[in-house]
Amino acid sequence: MPTPKKEQILRETSERIVGAEGLYLADFSGMNVETLSLLRKRCRERQVQFRVVKNTLLKRAFNARGITGLDPFLNGPTGLVFSPVDTVAPAKILAEFAREFERPRIKAAVVDGRLFDNKAIATLATLPSREVLLSQLLGTFIAPMTQFLAAVEATLRLPAIMADVLEREKSKA
Repeated sequence: MPTPKKEQILRETSERIVGAEGLYLADFSGMNVETLSLLRKRCRERQVQFRVVKNTLLKRAFNARGITGLDPFLNGPTGLVFSPVDTVAPAKILAEFAREFERPRIKAAVVDGRLFDNKAIATLATLPSREVLLSQLLGTFIAPMTQFLAAVEATLRLPAIMADVLEREKSKA
């Protein structure tokens, strides 16, 4: 029989993960309080939430949402990292922090309903932000039109340049 406190934690966790498209699990063992506080601070700065919840409660919250792929990774000290704003931001924060402090170790993630292991998450963390990707895509669409308009403009400018050159030649003669 779960205690009221555990039921409240389960309810809060379930409510928080409803809006998140990416759920990341990290092993924070071996981190001291200062380092963990710094990680939490960096998460807050980017609107990312870092929660430490018992594995059994996380499993119940995930299963209630239909996520069963993370069950094998719910062992040992586990931190749940997610963002309701940006799907990739947690991966970037965890990867940057792990490069700097060698901890936490990323266990697994579910992003848009797909399970990612720690290697795939490292690749995901190297991707540019959504805004950068959209601007690159827009640049790809616009480039051919820009080149075409430049060619048309050059073609239209050529008779004017030729007339100017002929007028100079006549004035010299």
